[in-house]
Amino acid sequence: MTQRIPTAPVPRPFAPLSEPSSSSSRLVTVPVRRGEPPEHVFRRLLGAYLGGADEFVVRERSHVGPGTREAVRSFCRRTRQPEIVSDGAGTLRLRDLAYASSVPLDERLAQMGRMVVEFHREAVESWAQLPLGPDGAWERKDDEIDREAWYLERVAAIRIREGLDGGRVLGVWTIARSLERIADHASILGDEGRRLVDLPGGSTPIVSLKQFHGQAMEHLEGVLAASRGDVANDLLDMGEALLASGRSLADRLLPTVTGRSIPPATAAAVARVLESIGRTVAYGQDIAQVVLDRSRPGDAAPERVGLSTAAPLAG
Repeated sequence: MTQRIPTAPVPRPFAPLSEPSSSSSRLVTVPVRRGEPPEHVFRRLLGAYLGGADEFVVRERSHVGPGTREAVRSFCRRTRQPEIVSDGAGTLRLRDLAYASSVPLDERLAQMGRMVVEFHREAVESWAQLPLGPDGAWERKDDEIDREAWYLERVAAIRIREGLDGGRVLGVWTIARSLERIADHASILGDEGRRLVDLPGGSTPIVSLKQFHGQAMEHLEGVLAASRGDVANDLLDMGEALLASGRSLADRLLPTVTGRSIPPATAAAVARVLESIGRTVAYGQDIAQVVLDRSRPGDAAPERVGLSTAAPLAG
């Protein structure tokens, strides 16, 4: 999985990292104010989770209301995976009972990358398979990837707090966060598909959007497979070229879908799809920068990798 070069090896973003120790637990208390929206409670619990907490106490005056309970259940469902261990008057206690994982972090990160690429491709392929699936299908897929990203971000935060592998796990954190955002845009592409139904299947807008998305996926796969600084630099150049191409495509495409024969909602969907593909490329650039930051000048011999020949994801 790791490429070697004649000089010192360059650490990959997927370099093996051990799980942090579970010897020192961290408890966080979350007091719930009267009338506080459940989504605020969820965000505070998630923030504590990402910060490395493994035990949580949720307190609400007199009793825990239904909104707070739903926020706690959602938090348990969407993370890996605290469970409610006690339920008393006005207090819920949660503990991370599934913290230790037998899967190395590098493998989890590579697996997450594959999930995100597959999610993107499935979302765009769905445009030709109307009617779409049930409502919320894309959101549920996005939740699966969020769960992986939040776990990896949390492990990185714990390792940094413990003073272990700080520079390397910061790369893990950055890649996980970027993949999480890329998955958000896959969900958008899937949701917008139902609004593209008014565009003929073989029309120029549909063909152009699919081609642009295909190039973005080749760029992302190349970035996730990169292990050398010179390759990362080439991929950064390619990403900049893709972003410029996306801006030109928008200039050409959007005027053609704003006529009277195309519903405004469809024109807006085309604009949003273009934006999401562009944001996907931009987050891929962040991952490429992690690879470049790990390399040292002169480590690699010149080698250029084209988008059409990008290597598959490392397993």
